[in-house]
Amino acid sequence: MAVQGVGVSQAEMLTPVLIKWGAGRGSQNGWQVLRSKYMTAEEIENIVRIQWAATHSSDPYIDDYYHQAVQAKNTGGTPHGRRHFAPSHPRDMPSHTRAAAEPHAFLQVDALGRVPFSSIRRPRPLLEVDPAMVDGMGIGGGENGNGDISIESMSSQRPLEQEPMLAARIAIEDGLCLLLDVDDIDRLLVSQQHPDGGAQLRRRRQILLEGLAASLQLADPLGNPADIGAGIVNGRLMGLSPKDDLVFLRLVSLPKGRKLLTRYLQLLTPGSQLVLIVCMAVFRHLRFLFNGPQSDVSSAATSAGLAHVIALAVLNMDLLSLSACLLSVVSVAEPPPLRPMGSPSGDGATVILRSVLERANIVRRDRNALYILQNLNIWQHAFDAFFALLTKYCTNKYDSVIHSLMMSYPGNIPAINAAADEALKKEIPVELLQATLPHTSELQRKLLYDLITKGAGTMSGLSPGASADSRTSNTATVRG
Repeated sequence: MAVQGVGVSQAEMLTPVLIKWGAGRGSQNGWQVLRSKYMTAEEIENIVRIQWAATHSSDPYIDDYYHQAVQAKNTGGTPHGRRHFAPSHPRDMPSHTRAAAEPHAFLQVDALGRVPFSSIRRPRPLLEVDPAMVDGMGIGGGENGNGDISIESMSSQRPLEQEPMLAARIAIEDGLCLLLDVDDIDRLLVSQQHPDGGAQLRRRRQILLEGLAASLQLADPLGNPADIGAGIVNGRLMGLSPKDDLVFLRLVSLPKGRKLLTRYLQLLTPGSQLVLIVCMAVFRHLRFLFNGPQSDVSSAATSAGLAHVIALAVLNMDLLSLSACLLSVVSVAEPPPLRPMGSPSGDGATVILRSVLERANIVRRDRNALYILQNLNIWQHAFDAFFALLTKYCTNKYDSVIHSLMMSYPGNIPAINAAADEALKKEIPVELLQATLPHTSELQRKLLYDLITKGAGTMSGLSPGASADSRTSNTATVRG
């Protein structure tokens, strides 16, 4: 795929070059003749043919992708309708598979031979050191007197292409290429009429998405969502080990991996089993994904986008799937970072969990939906476990803040109360506590009341006696 300026076709870019090369113009039998002081007409024609062949292919979607995409975007609102921006046919073999088949990737250029370019699969070392030469220089093994690791010990380490994080970057690139193939299929389904109604392309699309889920090695502790009750023991999902999500964690540790996960969720069918599997993996690792401020604005936007997409995916789940997501939170050793909405340190976990609670409230109030008693009991079991985790978190935060202020203002009760009000606003997730109210029992409401009376100024907007209708917010806006 050629690289070019946004919105400028390759033919337009070559026009000034041809004019510069041709010092004069003439006409012969209806054909333009280019003349130059240093080049013959035949040489100029050969160059023009080479460039014409490179810029006028039979498939502009591949060779002129960016210009075609801009043109389709700009003409989307015209009376003529949206341009057909789609490939002529789906690719038979993904590009990353072809690149893996070669010992080193090359860029094919007409009339210029093969130009090598950097390969993420086989990065070239910056420095190669012969261990035999190092031994001849008298450099010993192990650690020297200064505690530094010698070159011999470094040579025993694994090659660069076998490093886990390099494998994670390769997996991310492969996943992004696969999602581009899915985009091609979606455009083909919209722009063309198919004899089978697109059934074959849809099957291929589903196979690609399932293949990406397999490459992510996501654990599925449920198997069949209907058997979720059998997989719960003492409030935890069974069948999981710490190493099950190792590949997933390495991928999402990179911002590009989180972008891959976000795009993957957007392409999955809402409410499908794959969506539930991906969401459960995210719920198991809320602290890993959303703990602490991001290093830069781009990373923070990526994490916020992932939280927004997951919160939207939750809006299509049934009560059993919501129970599985909530149980995934309480089944891990590290609790999620439950911060207030809009916290500078990040509120991704709160946004997601609030969406789960609000969706469950809507589902339970739907009179047209029929749920067996077992499903309701499973949800209540999951909520009770999460409510215990939430109240413990809030109590610990309150005690920590008060203890810190008592050390800072010994004996000054008015100063402690004033400072506690501001400090607790930054620590207690009031919006999440509000979302729990429609699901609480009498005993749980009493616990909430005791918590409110501790920080009455901070949580003045939280009232256990408020109606369920006034507490239900518009989940479509997620953050609104």
